Amino acid sequence: MSNNTPPEKKRKSIDGTAISSSSWREKSIDKFNLQPVPNKWKDSVAIGSEDAWKRYYKYRVDKEKDDARNISFSNYNSDGDSIDDYEMKNHDDVLQSLMWSWADSSFNGMGEMTKKLMLNELEWQWTPLKPKLELEEEDKIRSVDYYSYVWSPYAIPHAIKLTHSWYGQAKYYSYDMATDWNYFLLDFEEDIEELKLKYTEICSNNYDVIKTKNLTKATCNKIRKHLYGANNKEVKKVTCSDTNLWILLFGSMGSTDDNLMEDAKDCSLGYSWCPWEDEKTKQMLFDAKAPANDDQNGDPPTDLKRYNPRWCSWLRHRILEVTDSLGPISKHYQPPPGLI
Repeated sequence: MSNNTPPEKKRKSIDGTAISSSSWREKSIDKFNLQPVPNKWKDSVAIGSEDAWKRYYKYRVDKEKDDARNISFSNYNSDGDSIDDYEMKNHDDVLQSLMWSWADSSFNGMGEMTKKLMLNELEWQWTPLKPKLELEEEDKIRSVDYYSYVWSPYAIPHAIKLTHSWYGQAKYYSYDMATDWNYFLLDFEEDIEELKLKYTEICSNNYDVIKTKNLTKATCNKIRKHLYGANNKEVKKVTCSDTNLWILLFGSMGSTDDNLMEDAKDCSLGYSWCPWEDEKTKQMLFDAKAPANDDQNGDPPTDLKRYNPRWCSWLRHRILEVTDSLGPISKHYQPPPGLI
């Protein structure tokens, strides 16, 4: 099979020509702390043209100016419209609480998650943007749109643009809820500014109709290769598992709950299976000695009355299912009607 990669873009594995320190590639590596592609698969990864690295550098610098972790609050809402002092206080209080739950860099949200899930101290490089909020009451969210970027931690001019929307409204006898998660792969060999972005939906739950068409092993493989340059066992050994890659991606879109049951500020993501609600199911799990935390290596239950088997949301179950990681409880998951 022929290899059409231009010679100037191929990575030289032994004694390749040194790149000038003034190159856009070197500027990007220095500014964003990009790591070398590991030796075990670097020969299969294009080094990237100067035009690609120039686009990458300028684009990332521009987006990182709007990093929501450096947010400063003002007299304007998410649309840039002026808001009065009382409304501004409510809006800013909710936004601050949401940002703390989502993107705090130390001990909460993604800050804690990245430390636990990434291997070998490899950095999960991401840029959260300011969410767009609509409030129903003083501190209750009617809708929120999350936006973020995930960048390759290696010297590869690739990124992923992510979006997640949530809408919820309580009615007299019901509750309307609609949510979705989407991605777009950015390759800076292309002129990003000229692209017509067409997001791919990963999954959604709209008014109790759940769709998981693209929450698959194939999508995971595609995203991993885009971010890290390859998709194999060696890559997983030094980056993260498939399960953790999905958890980090959803976390980067605002869904940082350990059980993937809700976003920040009690924004429910819909159906969760509660095995302890059905006595027969609870007895079956107890008899099977399924640890309450759904960990195969956890302690088996000894007291039925105190046994509280872990809930399992539709989203958590799907991630565990497509990564072959179902536990002793979640493998018995019962889906809601309407799953597609």
